[in-house]
Amino acid sequence: MPSKHRFLLATWTFSGIGTSSSFIKPPGIPIRTVSPPRPLLLLYSSSSESPNKRGHKRRGASEARGDECLLIPVANPNFDSNATSLSGVPYARVISGIDALYPPYELSNRNAISRTDGYWKYVARGELPQSEFTYGEFDIDFFGILLDKSWEHYLDGMSDRGRQHEGSELSPWKNKTFCDIGSGAGRLVLCAAALHPAWKLCRGLEILDGLHNMSKSIADRCVVNDDEECGVIDGDSRHVLRILPANSDAIPCASEHLPLAPIELTCGSFTNPYEYLGDIDCAFVFSSCMKPDLVEELSVAIGRQCKPGTIIITTEFPLYLKGNIEPLADDESMPHGHYELQLLEKINGFCWLLGGESTAYIHRVITSLWEEYSGPRKPPQSSLEEEAFKLVQLMEKGELTDTNAFLRRVRNDMIFHDLPQEFLPDIE
Repeated sequence: MPSKHRFLLATWTFSGIGTSSSFIKPPGIPIRTVSPPRPLLLLYSSSSESPNKRGHKRRGASEARGDECLLIPVANPNFDSNATSLSGVPYARVISGIDALYPPYELSNRNAISRTDGYWKYVARGELPQSEFTYGEFDIDFFGILLDKSWEHYLDGMSDRGRQHEGSELSPWKNKTFCDIGSGAGRLVLCAAALHPAWKLCRGLEILDGLHNMSKSIADRCVVNDDEECGVIDGDSRHVLRILPANSDAIPCASEHLPLAPIELTCGSFTNPYEYLGDIDCAFVFSSCMKPDLVEELSVAIGRQCKPGTIIITTEFPLYLKGNIEPLADDESMPHGHYELQLLEKINGFCWLLGGESTAYIHRVITSLWEEYSGPRKPPQSSLEEEAFKLVQLMEKGELTDTNAFLRRVRNDMIFHDLPQEFLPDIE
């Protein structure tokens, strides 16, 4: 690959990534390397007919994009095709089913959707796009290893808190809740649901509308139709991951399928203190493009809402392990105070998007405000007079910079107060 392509790809991938110098890594944390990878970061011209490492060709890509270079994922060269999750699900089957839903040669299309939502509003204002809106896809085999390792830490945490393991609790992640924070097109949500079908719920939280809508559309393709006779193991979920047969003429139920845990996809952000995270037992955050201030906000959100014992996985950057959560100015009932997390393990594994290797950090919540938060909350509704007073304050301080955001809030308040439709402001 020409060096200029490597440079452009590296610039696109790492632009704006915050330095890890802001984080203090506690001594004595074990480091575990999973399948030492070889850096494999490839850009193919769309006019090429060469398949990628999983054998996918560029079907129709050249017609759609001319000579534009496309970003193509590369499989782990050290992948063990016989490996299974702790729940006994073969990684290879999950990868096959996920690749059918998220074709690797269409990654550039999925990335373009994230740019539509996350980039152009900044470009239009002459601002540098926020790096956290960069869409990337994490490797499934490394993700599966992280879930398995996290389960071991979860059980250890139960023992540390004096809880005895019951027989049903020894089944990996049974009746527990997973959340991919920043779930993009929902790919890892489906992966988690397939690797461990005994989850109580697999959630995805994504801030960008376009990617969220795509994730819902793809999840709908996993629904078992009434006229299908494939069946679902245990009958607990109406979703399956289909592994298509090599013969494309085969009837639908001739395909293999894996049962999926129940799925829930939400459009929202962890920076919203009312976005509920308190039901989570294990969360994954592909945080490689997050700047330190956003990692700090993530740490605060976890410290405010997640219950002790919750496992949090991040990439490239660990969370802030201790802190004091400040009171919320507009809601005196929102809990505030001290939180503490524990960094359990640092694991290196294959991730093609980061040049061949990613570093994951596994944390456990030690102390949080979970009990005080006490379940899902709704923000207090301000009166029109209070909103008007806030507006005057912002204008006097010169801080009313996002008029569209302000108008959206005013419009929502007017709807809440049942004002006539003709009174509502128009929003771009």
